[in-house]
Amino acid sequence: MKSLMLKLLMIALSVNTLFANSIETKILKFLSKSVSATKSYKVKNISIAGQQDIKSIPGWKVFFVKVDLDLVGKNKSITITDKIFTNGNVVTKDFVDINTVKSIKNSFSPDFDKKFYDEKNIIAGNSDATNKLAVFSDPMCPFCMSFLPEVIEFVQKHPKQFILYYYHFPLNIHPNAPTLVKAILAAKKLGFKDVEKKVYEEVFDFETKDDKLVLDTFNKLIGTKLTLKELEQEDIIKHMEADMKIVEALMLNGTPRLFVNEKLDNTRKKYKNLLKR
Repeated sequence: MKSLMLKLLMIALSVNTLFANSIETKILKFLSKSVSATKSYKVKNISIAGQQDIKSIPGWKVFFVKVDLDLVGKNKSITITDKIFTNGNVVTKDFVDINTVKSIKNSFSPDFDKKFYDEKNIIAGNSDATNKLAVFSDPMCPFCMSFLPEVIEFVQKHPKQFILYYYHFPLNIHPNAPTLVKAILAAKKLGFKDVEKKVYEEVFDFETKDDKLVLDTFNKLIGTKLTLKELEQEDIIKHMEADMKIVEALMLNGTPRLFVNEKLDNTRKKYKNLLKR
């Protein structure tokens, strides 16, 4: 059965690539051999979500891959995403920068799909602005706290040239972050303005997971009287889940992340160069 399944998968992959003699075909063949069915799951599909040249390593590319799996006996499917690097002859999971001694894997992401732009995520600027900024952030991330207010102020000063979309990305290392995210959404629903900027200018740093303490602190800061029950409204949960689906699609695993006109900007400064005086 496993052998037949792999053969069918290879046929599907071959049709999709039209037997093109390309690096994409090599990658798909490599993945079909590397990802095997087990007692727990079956391989449903393997695809390439995108690719980019690695400017710092001539001749190498990063491929964004997706593996769809059917969980055996659970009537459920999951998608696993990853990034792999290749020069067409060899494959590696990552590179480490010899100067910074850091992985370069997190420096890459698929391009921001224009369908991800949504009015509900706009926090500054005009919808007809020339340049679109999309930021993914955690309100308890120290780097985000210093970064986001600056971007917001910049866009507010130049609303005709820039529009800023904000996507919630509470990290697992901050167990209180989801509560704070839901409080932000609930306050905005009530009509409170500049909630994100006010929250990021405050320091929300709690040693233990105490949702009530987080909300009490938020209420005092913003002037709301929200309860924990009010944070569980369906539209608030759906908004946060929608943002997290975009995080998964873009294969992000850290904050802050900034996209400038659909391209990931690891420097988080390129938008300033687009300003027309």
